[in-house]
Amino acid sequence: MNPAVVADCKQGALHLIGALQPLGALVGVCIDSGRVEYCSANIAEWLGHTPDAVLGRAAVDVFGHSWAALERLAQSSAGNRIGQVELAAPVTAVAHQRGRHYVLEFEPAACAAPTWWDEAARIDFIAKLSRAHTPKDVAGVLTSTIAECTGYDRVMVYRFLEDWDGEVIDQCCKPGIEGFLGLRFPAHDIPENARRLYTLNWQRIIADTESENVELYATPDVHEPLDLTFSMLRAVHPVHIQYLRNMGIRGSFSVSLLVDGALWGLVTCHDYAGKALNSIERLAFEEMARVACLHLTNICRLELESLRSVLRERLAVMSRALDPAAEQPKQLLVGQLAALQDLLEADGIRLRWGNEEHCQGDLPNPEGLAVLDAWLIENDRPHFDVLPIELRQNDSVCRYAAGVLNMYISPNCELLAVRKEEIQKITWAGKQADPDAAPSPALTPRNSFVAWSQNVRYRAKRWADATLEIAEELRAALAEYRQAARHKELAYLDPLTGLANRYAFEQGMADRMSHCQRTGERFALHMLDLDRFKPINDTYGHVAGDELLKSIAERMKALARREDLVARLGGDEFAIIEWHVADDGDASAQAARMVEAIGEPVMFGEHRLQVSASMGTAIFPTDAQHATALSEYADRALYLAKAGQRRRA
Repeated sequence: MNPAVVADCKQGALHLIGALQPLGALVGVCIDSGRVEYCSANIAEWLGHTPDAVLGRAAVDVFGHSWAALERLAQSSAGNRIGQVELAAPVTAVAHQRGRHYVLEFEPAACAAPTWWDEAARIDFIAKLSRAHTPKDVAGVLTSTIAECTGYDRVMVYRFLEDWDGEVIDQCCKPGIEGFLGLRFPAHDIPENARRLYTLNWQRIIADTESENVELYATPDVHEPLDLTFSMLRAVHPVHIQYLRNMGIRGSFSVSLLVDGALWGLVTCHDYAGKALNSIERLAFEEMARVACLHLTNICRLELESLRSVLRERLAVMSRALDPAAEQPKQLLVGQLAALQDLLEADGIRLRWGNEEHCQGDLPNPEGLAVLDAWLIENDRPHFDVLPIELRQNDSVCRYAAGVLNMYISPNCELLAVRKEEIQKITWAGKQADPDAAPSPALTPRNSFVAWSQNVRYRAKRWADATLEIAEELRAALAEYRQAARHKELAYLDPLTGLANRYAFEQGMADRMSHCQRTGERFALHMLDLDRFKPINDTYGHVAGDELLKSIAERMKALARREDLVARLGGDEFAIIEWHVADDGDASAQAARMVEAIGEPVMFGEHRLQVSASMGTAIFPTDAQHATALSEYADRALYLAKAGQRRRA
């Protein structure tokens, strides 16, 4: 065995292990030179020639008339191909290309296809799959079929979870054989380097954990180990062999389950007495798994597309409700927070728009939010569903924000979605190591598989891929909405007070007149001018005047209804369009409230600033039926009020 690989099971290049299981023999032929550069130590049992007599010779001389058939098998680009050839005796050859070599493996002859995988069996298997509507249903078809065909003591479907822990979702055990249904296995039981090989090579046979491996030899001028990624008989790392021995397992066979090219799970078979499957049987099970994976992929895609469809429909409904041309785009978005929470399946939502924060649902307390915000600024993590260690000291964050999805929309706009902690009770196959303990530098085999339960904290419901995809679409849509709203603010809002500007006022007047002409409704136009404002500027400066104008604007907005339009026309001149006026008395009452509120003093440092206001009112369509005439009527009323001759308020 390759010492570098054996030294580190967790990181080692397992495909370069340099040894074979004793089920058969192997020869590696250089494609360019046509000579044998590798062979297994037991090659004499298959060719009648020792390794010294084989290595370095031309393959055509070593294999004679059988070489042409072997070369055709190996030249296929479709992976391993099987054929029957004559060597010292009839054998089954399995061949493929890998890099610059043909890899030829030889096993005892297995000429006949298994009866349990003939045409009728395939049709029956596909019919069973067609009635499987969930991943667990597919797993059940696989375990029952493979257990019946192979006679293994235990057949399981082991599904990988998001963090590469595995869970047994279905099993078929002989009477008296212990099962692991529903139990978790930690990710390090099948490390990343092994999972990578399972993704490429769909099957792995271990006929007998007590057998001795066969070394691979190479010609003296070859110094690199042979790539055994697609070998059917590649030796297994000693740590994995000991792992199986600790379980009492002597024979094992696994077939990969891939969904959209990613490792989804494994069909794993165990036997307590050892069991060998010939190459044709193993490929038959691989074919069975590949057929099942086609159906499994469709199921998973359907689940994903169904979720995407639901989320996109929610996004479309919400997007239709958002109109950046509306008078108050921020308030319109705030009104959609419940829909945003539903869209992201979040427990709480916070919208930050400028200096304002708007919240919906369950969120950490202010201290917790401050801690979370500081961490998000420091760390480039747009989302997580396992709470980072640095945040676990804050109880409020632990409880309400174990899962976070943070969407940066614009420099002054962010959307934060949180999910609560969900304490999970997980039952493991064997007691697990302390998660806070220092990791072992090398992987060692476990010897405990007794069910052991553990409460796992600091986790939230996982953000599904479809949710993250729709969140990005949402982020882009909100960024566009925020930009459009910002452009509207610049075009329609007075920069000092945040009220509508003259242009927005004129547009609003035209829209309301058009509406009322169609419906027969009425509205009031109030024109307002501040009295004794110039002395404020002259005495205390323009900064004081600006603060006074902003305070007055806030009071006017507070008294106006949401559908009313409050505008600053310039200087100390304001206008209010009061919508849906039933009679003149309603307009007079609102004008009086406005004038009274404006007259309240405003503190500027130690100075008490106070002005009064004059207001003139016109009713559409009673007093005028055109915009210019209506404004002139209200202006005349304002002039009379200011002159002290009449106050219509």
